[in-house]
Amino acid sequence: MEGRQAVVVGAGQPESDLLGNGRAIATFLAREGAEVCCVDRDMARAEATAEIIRQAGGTAHVITADVGNADDCVRLIEESAAAMGGIDTLVNNVAINHVDADPLSLDIDGWQLMMDINLRSQWLTSRTVVPFMRKSGGGAITNISTIGSKTLGGRMFAYAISKAGVNALTHFFAGTFAGDNIRCNTVLPAWVLTPHSIEGLTRHGWVPSREELERTGSNNVPMHRMGSAEDVANAVLFLSSNESNFITGLEVPVDGGALQMIGRYTRPQPVAETAA
Repeated sequence: MEGRQAVVVGAGQPESDLLGNGRAIATFLAREGAEVCCVDRDMARAEATAEIIRQAGGTAHVITADVGNADDCVRLIEESAAAMGGIDTLVNNVAINHVDADPLSLDIDGWQLMMDINLRSQWLTSRTVVPFMRKSGGGAITNISTIGSKTLGGRMFAYAISKAGVNALTHFFAGTFAGDNIRCNTVLPAWVLTPHSIEGLTRHGWVPSREELERTGSNNVPMHRMGSAEDVANAVLFLSSNESNFITGLEVPVDGGALQMIGRYTRPQPVAETAA
């Protein structure tokens, strides 16, 4: 990544003893030589990630933006390009699930919010970065999805659908801009122990605590352990680097083999007969 100019959208994280995906991605790209713009809605969280990079001898900038706002999606790319003199690497990491529910209980505003933040934002940042990557002679866009985009059941209804859209978006960009030497791939994590995963799964009642999440993950993942943000960051690092310069349109599960359990079918729980 030496000499590369990277934007990581969602580079901050709350205070935790665990490393989040965004911070891991930003610091790993910087560790390998990239100049990084750390983008987050919370300036303090973005600044904390940038300071880690600087303390390690890297170069980092902070951009504050709310990707739920369409104008901010454009602005964060333009400001990042101005700060670094160009962009050849983009990682779209932001997503929410806190307003999700089953198909009958989810309200319309919750649906729209998740589509705007999880899917629309990745389209807008990717669309805006294409001209800058063309000027650089190419580039790499890596989107963060989930293996939930390939499965069914549970209460993360709109989240899963928004991430399936991210997969489709990735394929469209990969095919459309391959001639410009712009690659687009997506990473599909699951059973990764991060502050975001603990917050989301406990809020939805899938697990009561971090300890139970770790036990459940160990029991359900073929590799018998949870993954980490470092595992996700290593996949993103590879897809962002020249070592993957003939790879585009790929969906990369980072899940300890969970997506491969095709024959291990579990019937989804029935949805109560209620409407929003």
